[in-house]
Amino acid sequence: MFGQKKHNLLQARSFFRNRKKKKPVRWVRPTVIGFLLVLTAAFVIALPFGLIAARVYELASTGKNEMLAAQASAESLKVDEAIGHVESALQKFTTAGRELDKLRVFSFIPDVAELTADVDSLLMTGQAVSKALRQALIAGRDIIAVVGEAEGLTGTISGSLPSATAIFREMTPLQKRQVLGGISDAAPQIKEAVAGVENAIAAFDAIPDSDAVRSVKSSLLPMKDKLVRLRNTLKAVQPAAEILPGVLGYPEEKNYLLILLNDTELRPTGGFLSMVGLAVIKDAELASVSVGDVYALDGPAEATPRPAPPEPIRKYIGINRWFLRDANWSPDFVTAAGVIEQFYIDEYAAAHPGEPAPRVDGIVTVTPRVAADILRLTGPLTIDDHRFDADNLTDELEFEVEKGYVEAGIPAEQRKNIVGRLFKEIIGRVSSFSLTQLVGVADSVKRNLDGGSILLHSSDEALQQLILRNDWGGKMRPVRGDYLSFIDANLASLKSDPMVSRSVHYSVSPDGRGGFIGKAAVTYENRGKFTWKTTRYRTYTRAYVPAGSEFIGVAGAMENDKLKDPARRPGKADAGTELGREYFGAFISIEPGEKKTLEFTYKLPPTVSKLIGNGAYILDIEKQPGTAGRGLTLDLDFGKKLSSAEPSEDPKEYGDTRFRYSTDLDIDRSFLIGL
Repeated sequence: MFGQKKHNLLQARSFFRNRKKKKPVRWVRPTVIGFLLVLTAAFVIALPFGLIAARVYELASTGKNEMLAAQASAESLKVDEAIGHVESALQKFTTAGRELDKLRVFSFIPDVAELTADVDSLLMTGQAVSKALRQALIAGRDIIAVVGEAEGLTGTISGSLPSATAIFREMTPLQKRQVLGGISDAAPQIKEAVAGVENAIAAFDAIPDSDAVRSVKSSLLPMKDKLVRLRNTLKAVQPAAEILPGVLGYPEEKNYLLILLNDTELRPTGGFLSMVGLAVIKDAELASVSVGDVYALDGPAEATPRPAPPEPIRKYIGINRWFLRDANWSPDFVTAAGVIEQFYIDEYAAAHPGEPAPRVDGIVTVTPRVAADILRLTGPLTIDDHRFDADNLTDELEFEVEKGYVEAGIPAEQRKNIVGRLFKEIIGRVSSFSLTQLVGVADSVKRNLDGGSILLHSSDEALQQLILRNDWGGKMRPVRGDYLSFIDANLASLKSDPMVSRSVHYSVSPDGRGGFIGKAAVTYENRGKFTWKTTRYRTYTRAYVPAGSEFIGVAGAMENDKLKDPARRPGKADAGTELGREYFGAFISIEPGEKKTLEFTYKLPPTVSKLIGNGAYILDIEKQPGTAGRGLTLDLDFGKKLSSAEPSEDPKEYGDTRFRYSTDLDIDRSFLIGL
């Protein structure tokens, strides 16, 4: 028994001895080794990743700082220095982009691919901005360099430029020519700069709004705002750089026909053509300017063959031949300008036998309103003891050329000389203005261009297209849908137009057969009296409407005025097609103190009915050039409810089939109505 126990003890000791010899835990060593391997791999990956990322950040930050330095240099007109900073910035952004490409091998790491793409977008934007600014600075440098070469102005480049007028006053004709040449040569670079800035702005907009780059993108927003301003400035400068040298007589002198349209005697393009002159410009200098009475040309032309005038001129004025003074019969100034130029050349030849007529490179028409606006800036002017200011200009001039010249003993053929002298004096005053004052003149000119009190026409195709794009050329609008334009022609009513108020009323209604009827009316009120300046108002009025409109009838038309037709018989309306539209015309005369309405009724063309049927009606109403203060009332019944209108009618008018609206015709008006 004891032996059995001893045997069992030996087995137990052997069991425990063997158990102690076994490995404690088999998974510990591989785990530790794996952890060390992962840690080593992470370090191997993180080290180059971190170094490259730090390099990208350093390069990008340096590029940004170079851009800020470029801005500061540019603002001080240290253009070469600014270009150097921009080129350095471009190099930094480009190098950073190449460094960033090295991080793409780590795209297997979560979020790295997205982060790399976002940073790449930022760097591409930096490159685009750098290229755009470099193009703009090079263009500016070339212009400033030419200016800086002018004698006595070489020091201006390192500081701030003086006013444009100061520069030009100090320049010799040769230096002015060099400047214009530099502007002309810089035009292609400015065009490239505009495209570059557009690309830079697009790159800004393409930067993603992710967490990784949001703060950086936000810090760059001020730079985008400056790029937008730069783009707008370059866009404004670009056409000037392309066209201005030619306009200012470089490389060849330019001859501009100057036309004074008297808006107190209204004609289709803004007024009676009372004076004509010629301005010669060479290398930005006014070489010569002459302004005279239109009758100085029309008089000698009476001895030469002349074309027949438009029928209303023949019938209501009693003139059988067409002269320069009546040349602006077409309401489309592009058309009228061609007639004016040809009549000027023909009549110049009659007035100056054996002398070739000057080449006409462009035509500029102005009304007395333009001169009055400029006088508000120059202050009063005195000519032969006559004081002219913005408020009395029109009345004083009219008195001097109609009555005052007789009292002063001035020959009739010289009675309008005072007008030419006044305009020359205004030009002289303006040419001596400071840059700040010239800004005021430019604003005034822009307002009058927009209002049609100044009309332009050029024989240079590029300049003419610029004029038309800005709606400064008096070209009638294309007809997009429904359309209306009333055009008056004062026929022997003296200077009565300021005393005649006008209001336009236009209505549309269904005809019950799927079509629509239009009624276009203009109401005149003559608030004048019988004086040397005002009388009964005699006008031949045309209503231009969409092509294909069918004339139905006229109300208020007269055979002639009260004096020539005491019975005051009703007149008939003319109808015709021109300028891509129909017109209806009729004569009406309004005695002082009277109020009368002329109304044309017609069927609108199928094109307009189709617009209404499709639920998208368009109406454009175009003002007559040089006019203001006319009222406009619309009452348009479409036979179905409106869904929208721009501009909107009064809310109390909502919910029916009619659009009612009242405004003025100080500007052209457009209406878009959804049905």
